[in-house]
Amino acid sequence: MEFRPDHCPAKNPNVPAPPASSTNAAATTRACDGRRVQRFQCKACKRTFSTQTFRVDYGLKRVSLDVKIFLALISKVTLRQIAKTHHCTLRTVARRLDLFGKQGRGFHEWRMRMRGIATPWEGQFQLDELETFEHNRRLKPVTVPVLVHKPSYCILHAEVGTLPARKPLSKANLAKLARYEKLEGDVKRKSESREKMTRCFEALARVCDPKAKVFVGTDEKHTYGVALRRLFGERLVHQKTHSSVPRSYKNPLFPINHTFAMLRDNLSRLVRRNWGASKKREKSRATCGSISPGATTCGRSPIAITRRPRRWSRGFARACSR
Repeated sequence: MEFRPDHCPAKNPNVPAPPASSTNAAATTRACDGRRVQRFQCKACKRTFSTQTFRVDYGLKRVSLDVKIFLALISKVTLRQIAKTHHCTLRTVARRLDLFGKQGRGFHEWRMRMRGIATPWEGQFQLDELETFEHNRRLKPVTVPVLVHKPSYCILHAEVGTLPARKPLSKANLAKLARYEKLEGDVKRKSESREKMTRCFEALARVCDPKAKVFVGTDEKHTYGVALRRLFGERLVHQKTHSSVPRSYKNPLFPINHTFAMLRDNLSRLVRRNWGASKKREKSRATCGSISPGATTCGRSPIAITRRPRRWSRGFARACSR
């Protein structure tokens, strides 16, 4: 399919251009990968641009690293080890992580919008919170609420939020906590669990049929029921499971528990007590953005676009779409 730009990059992309607002210019062949790049010229401002301008890898020098870094990021390899293996800097890998996270989250949201209410979700949804940390396990814990579709194991939404320090703390940890708070502008760390969990349920409300029953499974945390009743009212069918129930195949929350196990196994920064933990929670959000499309696409999901996860991963890493 031939790509035709819908706006000039020098103008506001939210304002669509009129028909035939650009014309083809010369085409070039990239030396780095041999791909043919078509150039265009805007009839209004006379500026030229190319198909590369609209690609995710626009401005990147070593595009051959994209696939390698992406596959390593979802294969439990730390950023420093990726940089060492592929002979690049840590900053290069960190930039790719932010890029893949932003693109992955955008791709995921686009697929959810494309599916829409025309094809209603069937079955139960499950939500639970995965706990990790940034920099320090006791002083900077982090919550990661994840919403999945039980029949397909599809990840519908994920968020990352802060949790207060784990108390009681030793004198040394109290001194560290005071230093951390001073560096962050004397702002005490608070729990964002309720806010992030509510965002997941709001994402569920956007994709569900507004008139149908909504089946949700969670543990017995009180705030889950409050948020669900506020959003869905009488349409809600809420199944609660005590957290002490053995996490086996017979556990009603096995799909979400299994999803957490896969995330911890595939993402180095989610492994318990390891040196690859996030130093900034924004990186955890970027990592969730990178893994969400794969979990959405590679499961038994109604919005799946391929049955070959490896091929899809390479295609996404090449960043062919805008």
